[in-house]
Amino acid sequence: MLTWDVDRRRRHPWTVLYMKGMWARRDKTAFEGAEHTLRAARERQRQGDAPPGRWTRLHSRVVTEDHGGMTVWRLHPRGRAPVARVVYLHGGGYVHPLTPDYWRLLRSLARTPAEVLVPAYPLAPGAHASEVQARLLDLLDESPELPTLLMGDSAGGALVLVLARLAHDRGRPLAGVVALSPWLDATLTVRAEEVRRLEASDPMLAESGLRAAGRSWAGHLDVADPRVSPVHLDLEGLPAVDVFIGDRDILRPAVDELGERADRADVLVQVHEVTAMFHVWMTRAIPEGRRTRRRLRDVVRRRAGQAARAAAD
Repeated sequence: MLTWDVDRRRRHPWTVLYMKGMWARRDKTAFEGAEHTLRAARERQRQGDAPPGRWTRLHSRVVTEDHGGMTVWRLHPRGRAPVARVVYLHGGGYVHPLTPDYWRLLRSLARTPAEVLVPAYPLAPGAHASEVQARLLDLLDESPELPTLLMGDSAGGALVLVLARLAHDRGRPLAGVVALSPWLDATLTVRAEEVRRLEASDPMLAESGLRAAGRSWAGHLDVADPRVSPVHLDLEGLPAVDVFIGDRDILRPAVDELGERADRADVLVQVHEVTAMFHVWMTRAIPEGRRTRRRLRDVVRRRAGQAARAAAD
């Protein structure tokens, strides 16, 4: 079953200026051109993941763990017992490490209150989909008493859908899946004309670099394989899925496709669209970002509560 709501409020004046700044800085050049994209990604990987800073550590108790050579940060809310556990997978086209903006969103999620796990998973081109997914699935095999949700953005938004399918097939229960601006089609061929039309209004993403990153991540798999492009994933039996998307995002057409497939499947998919928003706006210091972060906390509480009630029945 599919439901779709649209927030049609006009952009805040600060957000209009912020987006003009994105164009002025030419943010989307990070994904323009195949060779440039992978070369720039390797440089960012050499710089490493941005760790939780002082502000995050002030608001949450942070524990750094090692899971078989993969760093995992665990955020615990201060002074309140968590009602949920969120495993968060960051985006970046499978080639970029964690950036400081993510910690703004992660701090907010911990205020749900929730325990938040943030794995710094291996990236392409040094790592590929099947091996990384197996390692992340092992992380999910922990058996906490708290209801567990998977959440991720962009590439991480695709990964959480794939992991939800794998976890379901293992009999591992989840309270829900939240995909933020998800990269559902690594080929960018689903509704390709609309993808090309949207690229002119997308201040962050470009087709050429994304396709190169998708091929690098796929490894031995076909790029259209559901484990790489979950727009083709079998949705039957998955937990409730919440998708957040802006209409200035070249990844939006695949969300339309997923919505049509979800409407015919035994799964609840709720799409939350925000007009005039760009890719992964909910991590940014803009009014619409703050509003969406509050809504995400509500989603986590609602899905965790539904899972807890179902387990008690």
